[in-house]
Amino acid sequence: MSQDLRRKLILSLVGALILYIILALWSDWQAVQRALHSFPWQQLPLIIGLALINYVVRIFRWHWWLSLIGVRISRWDSTRIFGVGSLMVMTPGKVGELLKAYMVKNVTGTPMSVTAPIIVTERIIDGIAMLILASIGLIAFPEPRAQLVAVALLAAFAAGIIVIQIRPLALRALALAHHIPFVRKFSDQLYAIYESSYSLFRPVPLLWALALGILAWGTSGMAFGIVLVGFGVPMQWESLFMAVFIFNISTVIGAVVALPGGLGGFEGSAVFWVVRLFGMSTAAATASALVIRFCTLWINVAIGFVSFLLWHDLLAGAESVDRKHALTMESTSPPPSP
Repeated sequence: MSQDLRRKLILSLVGALILYIILALWSDWQAVQRALHSFPWQQLPLIIGLALINYVVRIFRWHWWLSLIGVRISRWDSTRIFGVGSLMVMTPGKVGELLKAYMVKNVTGTPMSVTAPIIVTERIIDGIAMLILASIGLIAFPEPRAQLVAVALLAAFAAGIIVIQIRPLALRALALAHHIPFVRKFSDQLYAIYESSYSLFRPVPLLWALALGILAWGTSGMAFGIVLVGFGVPMQWESLFMAVFIFNISTVIGAVVALPGGLGGFEGSAVFWVVRLFGMSTAAATASALVIRFCTLWINVAIGFVSFLLWHDLLAGAESVDRKHALTMESTSPPPSP
């Protein structure tokens, strides 16, 4: 692992620790301690189990996407790559996840320009799935302004997908890009990226990927619902709907903030909505956010750390790889004919 990436990960972990200390002090640390002490910890295996469904579903989808664009890789190797990539969630804006494309190249020789669109697709599909789940959660507690934002973002995503699927239009744009001096040297890579994106966003694969995303993030939202029940929220369908809304809208906000792991954005949003919708104390709301983050983000990071210790050779030579180089890797894929 490069020194720069290692430094970013360490700074992210230190920043997370400082953030949680500030959050706990702001919420009255002793009150947070009392709330955590009263939590029924025997429910933790159920919460972690629901959170891990998210992880397993996304591993399955990752391998399926690779096979969809023609990458020949064993399920074991794709799982190892996904595991190591889980550590990269702690890089700013998750840009370190592009290293998954680099690891696939190390294992199979497939150019990064072919597989990098999967990382982008994952972010888009998960974002749509979270907005859908958040919108469903709003059925229990209508919030017109939030609904308007959700509809606007969904419309923007849909417009982008439609443009990708209008193949003649996209190919004309790529042909035009070939005549632009600065872009010309990237033209083959742009063709490869488009071909992968076109395959990934075909209607049937798109619907399947979206269904898997809803399953993955829906179970995480349900896990948060169980956490809230442990802090005294009534066990009702309405409460679970609202928990799904809070978890997913907070995750989206964390992604928009673009700090490592959505730090600050998720916690602040979750505490705000829990206090507003359930009338819980700030201390109890903070405790609930800490518990769900342990069961989702930090277990995910732990899996990534263990995976890195076991299979760090997958990142061999990664020192020269960053976001800017993702488009400049040599491509063996021929450009599609118009």
